Amino acid sequence: MRALAMALSGVAALALAGCNVSIGNNASSNAGSDTAAATTHYVNSRASAVSPVLQQSYVDFAFDYPQRWNVTPQRTDGNERNFVRVAAPMVNGFEPYALHVGYVTGSGNAESDRRDMEQGTPGFAQQFGSSFNDFQLVSVGPARVGRYDTYGWRFTATAPSPNGGPTVRIYGRGDFVLPPGATRGLTLISLVTDRAPDSQSAAQVGETGPLKAVLDSLQLTEAGAAGK
Repeated sequence: MRALAMALSGVAALALAGCNVSIGNNASSNAGSDTAAATTHYVNSRASAVSPVLQQSYVDFAFDYPQRWNVTPQRTDGNERNFVRVAAPMVNGFEPYALHVGYVTGSGNAESDRRDMEQGTPGFAQQFGSSFNDFQLVSVGPARVGRYDTYGWRFTATAPSPNGGPTVRIYGRGDFVLPPGATRGLTLISLVTDRAPDSQSAAQVGETGPLKAVLDSLQLTEAGAAGK
């Protein structure tokens, strides 16, 4: 998924980085309940910004995720657009939960950036959805992740099941975390499949279960978000 400024030429002030989204590349396990499980504290670093675009859009941030989840290896060809991707171990061929953390850059003018997100997000979401089967845009608008106001979209989609079984249902949300006046922020893509015991609608993604705990723990360093 390319930056919004590239995909939508009319939104030049706001460059929104997408994520190389996937939902199945970890070892098999049972879903269980991760909500109260031991956690690992992830702290972003310059060393994690393995591509030129991530270096240019670098943001200091941190969050906690269940210890049993996996960190997906990053691309090494210079085209990585995720600072990090974490996901629960697979259940019957698919990950119950996954979180991709990319970047977003703004102008530093809060009103202008808000307007750009309002105008550009619907088209950006549709472009994002082109990589999924049966993509349906459920809603677009303001939301919240932990202590941060966000702007984004919610959606549903499907994926073919291994060995010709029934299709897998996917529920997801995208959030642009760009504090007012900041020039740098985050793009969060949260995915839940029907292998999870909760979040069986787009509206529930990140509002319940282990993904809620992960998103609630998000912290941006103010100086980093401001691009200082």
